[in-house]
Amino acid sequence: MRRSGCGFRYEPGELSGGVDFSRAHELLNGASEPLLRDATPDDADAIAERVNSAYRGDISRQGWTTEADLLGGQRTDAPMIRELLAESLFRLAWQGDTLVGTQQIEHLDANTAELGMLAVAPEHQGEGLGRRLVTDAEQTARSRLGCRTLRIRVLHQRSELLRWYESLGFTRTGETAPFPESPRFGEPRVADLWFLVLEKRLDAG
Repeated sequence: MRRSGCGFRYEPGELSGGVDFSRAHELLNGASEPLLRDATPDDADAIAERVNSAYRGDISRQGWTTEADLLGGQRTDAPMIRELLAESLFRLAWQGDTLVGTQQIEHLDANTAELGMLAVAPEHQGEGLGRRLVTDAEQTARSRLGCRTLRIRVLHQRSELLRWYESLGFTRTGETAPFPESPRFGEPRVADLWFLVLEKRLDAG
């Protein structure tokens, strides 16, 4: 047996053709980088499950994006996702056969898009996937929709989430938006739920 510099053992003569390091990144990091692609209506159930797990219920408490103390019930459902897919674009991050991240990009007008339903599986939060999804949303809004501004609405109680978006270049516009009064979007557990509106100007690169 011979040992290569990476610590793997090989039989004599096995290295005559050289060592294939094409999957070294996967070996070192445990898995390949998530694949981002557009969603289709067939993804609606998976999207709803992922968004709900990131924001609602006890499973969401495993991550920092949870809204479980503010809202009960669901964040969305598959029929709602199918409705939204008819008028907006969803981008999905897949790790193999597992949906690990979602985002919705809605084209509001000639210059503005809105980012929504940004959700990362609780067990994958803190790995940089959220930032990657925001960067992808900026590129999509700019290059595919021709927009120069990306908007986001954040519950005003979510101070840590507001700081996170501000660290990515979003600024508060001074505008607010009401929380929808429908159990389809959740069951408030606190009073005074409403959104702050933030925007980011997109460069022309």
